[in-house]
Amino acid sequence: MEKKTFLELKNKISSNKSKIAVIGLGYVGLPLAMAFALKKFRVFGLDNDLSKIRNINANKNIISSIDKNFLKKVIKKNLIVTNNFNFIKKSDVVIICVPTPIFIKTKLPMMKYVGEVIKQLSKYSLKEKLIILECTTYPGTTEEYVLPILKKQNLFLGKNVFLGYSSEREDPGNKKFSVLKKNIPKLVSGSTDKCLLLVSKVYSKIIKKIHKVKNIKTAEFTKLLENIYRSVNIGLINEMKTIGEKFGINIYEAIDAAKTKPFGYQAFYPGPGVGGHCIPVDPYFLTWKANEYGTKTKFIKLAGEINESRPAAVVKDLFSYFKKKDLSKLKCLVLGLSYKKNSDDTRMSPSIEILKLISSKIKKELYVYDHCIKKNDTAYKNYKKIDTRKMKKNFLKKLDFILILTDHDGLDYSYLRKNTNMIFDTRNLYKNHINKFKNVIEI
Repeated sequence: MEKKTFLELKNKISSNKSKIAVIGLGYVGLPLAMAFALKKFRVFGLDNDLSKIRNINANKNIISSIDKNFLKKVIKKNLIVTNNFNFIKKSDVVIICVPTPIFIKTKLPMMKYVGEVIKQLSKYSLKEKLIILECTTYPGTTEEYVLPILKKQNLFLGKNVFLGYSSEREDPGNKKFSVLKKNIPKLVSGSTDKCLLLVSKVYSKIIKKIHKVKNIKTAEFTKLLENIYRSVNIGLINEMKTIGEKFGINIYEAIDAAKTKPFGYQAFYPGPGVGGHCIPVDPYFLTWKANEYGTKTKFIKLAGEINESRPAAVVKDLFSYFKKKDLSKLKCLVLGLSYKKNSDDTRMSPSIEILKLISSKIKKELYVYDHCIKKNDTAYKNYKKIDTRKMKKNFLKKLDFILILTDHDGLDYSYLRKNTNMIFDTRNLYKNHINKFKNVIEI
């Protein structure tokens, strides 16, 4: 019977006849659900957020990188988007893609959303199903959270139920790599050899390259390694920028020079801080878990602190140019609210923190603009939103300065420079401009 269960599920996946439930329809879950639906799997996209469900079904896409017409076709054919979790009963494969943030003050993992999914899953028999966790979290999460509900149902791993993990690698705003383009190599793992085989078979249907990791904890750890690597190197380059300024050195010239070395160096760039769903969060998952084992993450923690200090440092540098002026009367335009170029993602964006700090001084004429995020995004709350139609010469000339926080494509930065008194650039948009443009200041 056990062998039959495994073979039946394997054959269902191989023949694209297995039904797949994707829980959580955000930046990770929705593209994933679409990718399986495009391969003619019957897919149930599940989410508790009713407004999100309504928007997706009404073709009001919640993710800017996904083509609306494309989504409409997928929904019409093979994808059901709903808040009805009873579809779990009909599913052969259940993939969990819910957020795993941290508490801002304590920096401790917030497992609320994973916990809510576990409660939902416990209502249904998971016998003969493959359960996959696709969340960024600490090593041990899959077995600490999902395994207990399988044991309560008297199920046995690799025999009549199957458990796996696969780390998400979505990069919002990246037009080159995505799940829908099948070109992001996928890490997969399973609790047993049979579990691993099934997980790899599932993802090989939508991804060209699969890398198998035998141990689930190792796979969970690898995801943290990927993002902490970025956090540490961004922290390093932010500190190098600060040091370079003391010597009168343009950090970007130094980076360009270092890049000429064909080995042993990878270029990272300074900025106003880090944001998004991974880099500001993941170091603290590992720090918290390492503490349980009596291990300190001094290096990782320091990098996080450096990156978190950047918004305040940007604002301090900014206002240092207006020492003799009444800050409350300044007129300024802030460009970019999302945390990275060409993305609509404002989660933990340093721009939001910088805006809060600026607005504590500039009370009346603080304008914001970001053409990549939705008009009703909460990031606009409490600020004067403008559009490109209002960026006329007479408006720009009245401004004391423009602050560029996100370097989106689609704006005429040359036009802005020529018609604005002063521009503060945190993204090196004007390429080594220190001695070129008198009204451009790099901070």
